[in-house]
Amino acid sequence: MRVATEEEDVLLQKISSLQGSIYNLENDVMLCESQDRGYRERKRRSTVKFFTVIFVCIFLIFLSSGFLVNIKWDWRLTIALYLGSGGLGFIALGFLIYTIIVIFRHMAMTSSFDFWITMAEKIGVENLYSLSLSNTTQINQKKRIIRKNNEELEETLKKYLELKEKNDAQFEADVASGKIKAGFNFDPYNSFVDVTNDLITFNKLRVEHLQISNKKKNLEKDVEDMIQYESDCRKSILWFLLLLFVLIGTILALIICAFFESNSGILYWIRFSIGFFTMVSGIVVIINFVNFLFKFPFLSKSQFALFLADKFGFEKTKKDRDDMLKQIEDYNKRLVEVNEEIEITKNILASKKENF
Repeated sequence: MRVATEEEDVLLQKISSLQGSIYNLENDVMLCESQDRGYRERKRRSTVKFFTVIFVCIFLIFLSSGFLVNIKWDWRLTIALYLGSGGLGFIALGFLIYTIIVIFRHMAMTSSFDFWITMAEKIGVENLYSLSLSNTTQINQKKRIIRKNNEELEETLKKYLELKEKNDAQFEADVASGKIKAGFNFDPYNSFVDVTNDLITFNKLRVEHLQISNKKKNLEKDVEDMIQYESDCRKSILWFLLLLFVLIGTILALIICAFFESNSGILYWIRFSIGFFTMVSGIVVIINFVNFLFKFPFLSKSQFALFLADKFGFEKTKKDRDDMLKQIEDYNKRLVEVNEEIEITKNILASKKENF
């Protein structure tokens, strides 16, 4: 075994630097991809809130304005009756203002138009499209650098191995001709870690093992979170249904009480309560309907669920979870293969060291 030449040492340092750079860039890419998933999740939540508020607003306006459809008086009397309709007019008007604010913030948060991006900056809202675009650009740039570094690494490894083979041959020739005494140089040579194709293969296998282990760990964490989210989705739907049944039961009970009540004062409050609980029930129905539409893809793999996931751009649905479980199985198989290859390479390296 011989000491590396200065030229070989330069190439080895470059190989080490490139490997470190590739490893760090791959970690950066994984971090950026995780951030991108976070942006999509925030957009999904904003969209759920957007549709819920829109439907509730439409329901309230319809409920409070329905009796005014055939009124042909002047607008001042119409507005007076509207705002005096059991208080529903004030509720609808207040919720209409809130709806406009929600729509404005949702567009500023999710729109790709320059106007809304500018408005997002002015009102202090993060535009998810801009953040995602910037993140995607970083991912693409880092991946290009990784590809370039991998190509440069392969080329440098090739140069190193060619130079090493040439220097090894020269070293053996010098030893054979007596120019160099192997025994005299044994201790210095023994301090040098030889880099061979097998050692490079061993290091590549270790890197692959680390990468697969990290990907598998991330997938397992995602699957665990998805299983928990599926349970939360199911509970959410069931709780809304239970609330709706309680409200309907309350309305039926009030209607029955109204038939047997003769006191006009109490009868007024019973009718008011019926109207109030009817309004609340309508809002609960709308919220539960929107909630069901947005959570069904995480509970089912049916064609309707896939259709909703495609239209709303959902990820990590129940179908995705099954695909991820299959990917984890593939990773487990590959890890077993890599471990076997690592052991074989270790034995080869140990055998060569003993023979030397």
